[in-house]
Amino acid sequence: MTKVICHADAAGLPATRKASDVHVILYGKGAMPPKVARIGSMLLDPISRLKLGIRNDAFDFLTIGLAVTAADTFVLRSDADDRWCRRLELTVPLIDPRPWNAVRSMLESALNFLSGDHWTLRFKRGGPRPPSKAVRDRRRIFIDLSKAECACLFSGGLDSYVGVLDLLSEGRRPILVSHAYRGDRKYQANVATFLPTLCPRFAANAHPTWTGATEISMRSRSLNFLTYGVLTATAIAEFRGLSRVDLIVPENGHIALNPPLTPRRIGSHSTRTTHPFFLNAIQHILEGVGLPVVISNPLRHQTKGEIMARHATATADFELAAAGTVSCGKWKRKNKQCGHCVPCLIRRAAFHAAAIADDTEYREPNLLKIANDPQIRDDLISVLTAVSRSRTVRIEPWVMQAGPLPEDEQERSACVDVFKRGISELGNFLRASGFP
Repeated sequence: MTKVICHADAAGLPATRKASDVHVILYGKGAMPPKVARIGSMLLDPISRLKLGIRNDAFDFLTIGLAVTAADTFVLRSDADDRWCRRLELTVPLIDPRPWNAVRSMLESALNFLSGDHWTLRFKRGGPRPPSKAVRDRRRIFIDLSKAECACLFSGGLDSYVGVLDLLSEGRRPILVSHAYRGDRKYQANVATFLPTLCPRFAANAHPTWTGATEISMRSRSLNFLTYGVLTATAIAEFRGLSRVDLIVPENGHIALNPPLTPRRIGSHSTRTTHPFFLNAIQHILEGVGLPVVISNPLRHQTKGEIMARHATATADFELAAAGTVSCGKWKRKNKQCGHCVPCLIRRAAFHAAAIADDTEYREPNLLKIANDPQIRDDLISVLTAVSRSRTVRIEPWVMQAGPLPEDEQERSACVDVFKRGISELGNFLRASGFP
């Protein structure tokens, strides 16, 4: 088991440290001692621009999200016995550990499901605190919470763009919450310009850094994104005196479920970032702690193609805006969408299903070339295999390989149906591209 020990500041570091332990300074700035990591150095500034005191429980949830991201980043899967499933003991200092200790086992189970690791959490007192009133008062540019009554995760992807369009068309007033890694902020801002209404935005970067090697699988990233959303939604609740605020997580149903395309892709290739089981687990945790946030995914019963088709003719400049969104799972490697990963293939199938010209710039747009290149064809072969399998296997057991489905019969049936339609979109696109 690898121990990851988080600290509120460098003064909390022990004089002698085991080489196998990972020590992390939360919200740390400046140079770190040798072999000590830091995370969250850029977060306090955007938080201070919310211009009001942040609730301790919301800030502690953010701190937990940062600590989880640190452990997921600084502990390599290649060092695990099976080169995937890590045993992680994570110690996190909080302002008030009591409510979080009450839901600790629930949070451990949610993390086990999300990342495929075995998590043990330890919470203790002495955690970092949110920006003080003196710091907040020095800000001249701030985020106007008077213009928002709900929060919406906004990645700059197609689904988040459509999710905001839907909210605005319903008369909702969202604040857009973005996890802006280096390079993301520019395209997120560009996509936001196509929205019919200027929305307030909260954008931040966890920025985990240290001198050692880092893990790139990042299966826990959605928890950190959700903590941003929960903190922002809680700020709205405090500002408006509301007992509950909606946090919208827009993701098409196919990707949200993300069943393994082939048996060999179970586990390492199947992310669970917005799976209904995970989002429901986080909702129960928020309720247990008493945070006034209600998580929902209004796109969970729609495929990506269906989402796009609704706006293809009804929304001005939709084709141009859609082409500027980012879906690619490998985008950060070259700042250009690859065209051959599973998210890119689902994206391309969605353009085809919605009868919209796909003007996205892909590194490799030609599917036949992709199929003949051993270096990049794995995902395409998996999609072709999944399309073929869908004609002969029972769909519900397949969908359940990604995780438990809702107990409600209508919800359960809707999950199975949206996956069927998503696979059908992929099959139609591949046949139109010259594949049998």
